[in-house]
Amino acid sequence: MERKIISTNSIFTMAEKKDIILNNMLLFILIVKVMWILSLFSHFILKSYYSQYHEYIKIDEDIEDLLHDIFTLTIGLLLIYLYNHLTPREVCIKGHTKLYLYSFGILSLVGTLQKIFHSHYFEQRSI
Repeated sequence: MERKIISTNSIFTMAEKKDIILNNMLLFILIVKVMWILSLFSHFILKSYYSQYHEYIKIDEDIEDLLHDIFTLTIGLLLIYLYNHLTPREVCIKGHTKLYLYSFGILSLVGTLQKIFHSHYFEQRSI
């Protein structure tokens, strides 16, 4: 009787290769969140020490808003990717909870896209 020894290194590399989309998505979300925190900090600095530069404060607020929207959008995509009810794969949870998180991802995505389209549509029409 021959025993096969499976190396744990090969298991981890297979898992990392399979979920390269997930790894890239999580890295992107982390970078966006760190940039958002830096934007909050710069907003505090601008308001405290450079309050006379209104155009820079407005630009910083726009960047902060954009980063928040990107974060919400990517979290929605992450939830859709992780908890897709059409795949049989189980990700820590199953059943109705998985379906609820998948639905929340779709609603998050749609809500953020609606906000972006709404703001661009009415900004163009209000001129």
